[in-house]
Amino acid sequence: MLIELITYWTISGTYGSQADQVYGTYYEAETWYFDTATRQVVHTPRPLGGFYQQEQSAGDPPPTSYNRPTTEEFHFYATGADRIGFFHDGVGGFTTVIDTLTISTQVVNNPCFGNRLGQILVAVGGLTGPFTYAWDDGPTTRDRSLVAAGGYRLTVRDVSGAVASALVTVGENPEILVVVSKTGGDVSLQVSGGTSPYSLLWSDGATTANRLGLAAGPYSCTITDAVGCSKTVEVLVNVNQFFWSRNPIVLALDAGAAYRANPATKPNLTFLCEVWLETAYLSGVFEQVGPALEQPADAQGRTVFDVQALLDAYLDWHVPAPTQFGLQRADPLFRRFYLAHAESFGTPAVRAGTTVRAQNYVVKGGLSFYEQQARTWHNSYQPSVRPFLTWEPPTKSVLLDQPEYLYYQAQPLAPDVLLRVRVIFADGTTHVSNYGSASQVQQYEVYAGAVGYAQLGLGRLDRPANPVRAWEVFVMTPAGTPLSEVRRYELDRRHFAHRRFFLFATSLGGMATFAALGEAQLDVEVRGEEAARTLPPSYDPLRGDTLVLERSLRPALKVASSFRTRAQQTAAQDLLLSQRVLLLSRDGRWLPGVVKAKNATLFDESKAVPTLEFEFYLPTERLFTPPLGTDQVTYTTPLLP
Repeated sequence: MLIELITYWTISGTYGSQADQVYGTYYEAETWYFDTATRQVVHTPRPLGGFYQQEQSAGDPPPTSYNRPTTEEFHFYATGADRIGFFHDGVGGFTTVIDTLTISTQVVNNPCFGNRLGQILVAVGGLTGPFTYAWDDGPTTRDRSLVAAGGYRLTVRDVSGAVASALVTVGENPEILVVVSKTGGDVSLQVSGGTSPYSLLWSDGATTANRLGLAAGPYSCTITDAVGCSKTVEVLVNVNQFFWSRNPIVLALDAGAAYRANPATKPNLTFLCEVWLETAYLSGVFEQVGPALEQPADAQGRTVFDVQALLDAYLDWHVPAPTQFGLQRADPLFRRFYLAHAESFGTPAVRAGTTVRAQNYVVKGGLSFYEQQARTWHNSYQPSVRPFLTWEPPTKSVLLDQPEYLYYQAQPLAPDVLLRVRVIFADGTTHVSNYGSASQVQQYEVYAGAVGYAQLGLGRLDRPANPVRAWEVFVMTPAGTPLSEVRRYELDRRHFAHRRFFLFATSLGGMATFAALGEAQLDVEVRGEEAARTLPPSYDPLRGDTLVLERSLRPALKVASSFRTRAQQTAAQDLLLSQRVLLLSRDGRWLPGVVKAKNATLFDESKAVPTLEFEFYLPTERLFTPPLGTDQVTYTTPLLP
């Protein structure tokens, strides 16, 4: 499109019938046009502009020249946030004026974490509009109210086509964080975040962060910070608590403020602690373990007993039978106990009464130094994840004859539990059924479930046209309420000639299976004591000159796994730390042993195939006996194919 800027007419001659007779006048034009396609001026000089003829006698006026006013915008276009307007400069050229669309915002942050009281106020400048507004999350209004914390992008369009955008961030005050620590009826809250200082109000009216000796039942505490934001935490105090046997099991005692005000009221103050253990589970008979422990009070009238070593000695690992199926209560793993304590003071010292703490459970196993101190397992991990007692990855590849076990620690409100298995076939269809159950289950008891392919009898469901591909295992109530996480086993149908299965105690007390599928090497470490014989004049030359005092032989099996993922290699630390490791022999028996304590490579970026190699020592032998079958002697080792 061409827009006229200047048209300038000039007389170029006249015409008539005679030389001295003028009938008309010739005019020629010089033009300047603006081309909107190229945004350039097209100049056409005389005489190429053509002519206009008019007879003078007719009185017609000459053509009128034109010069576009310089204040009149004759063209515009928009690019991004800029609107560019064009004006005539009066001499055939043009000037431009650039107006930029701008967005300015004012944000009102949320006063408390997680609410939706934020506001965004928008002001648009640079152009006169009208404008349209579009927020990425849907609204088309200019201003926003009742918005949550987060980022919001606004796009503004002017009627000219100019477009501008702005990213607006709505903030909020930090979240109030509460860490709940529970030991029996003692509860402690550690508050952070928000805006300190904080005020606390418990459902029973208390206002302190530390509560001692609470009765069983539900409690709630509302924490309010300095700007009025609040958070409520629910705390369930159980009559029974459970402790890990390989972590500190402490009893903190305090003589109280009255003693601190006047220690002379209890001279020579010491504390006594007794550990009472139910040696036969559910018998109801508790026996005192060891003598009473006695410790003096410190300057503040306090002391802390740790009874972990006493209790751990009465627990043992649970070793399932290789042919176990269903659910079985793992009694060796846990016990019930309670603590009794008293004060002793005076001259001479006299025991003053006895207080019995609530009954508790102790489970063989424990957590790392850091996690035990943080109490993440007790406060959040176990309630939310509902884990089995293993640190192996939740998905595991297993062989047809590989024994597998999962250990489930019972949670409250579930007197009856089912071991549920969802079998997944090659075509994606599933089959769900129960493979074990337990009734009259009490909180913190531990149950072992056999979940391998052969142990579950999944061969009866296998079909050549639609084979079993995987299965998922979980624990639930008869009503269908899930009680545990879901563990998935993917079937590996390959045959490994050198497969060996190790059963090892995990740090959490359960048993897990490690499959070593590489070639192995069996060495024997022979030790002995010898002495030189005394040769009398009539010695027997067939006895030689050396007396063998002792001979022992210790088999050492060097094994290697097949390919293992990074998660599997990380979890293998549990095997290397395990205090109880067993090897499944060819005749279906567990053989005890120990993983040699030495450096093991978990990650090596130079190796294309991550594997784990270790040495497994079997018990020392002093007399040789080959494996004895029911009707014949087997002269092959059960360790090597």
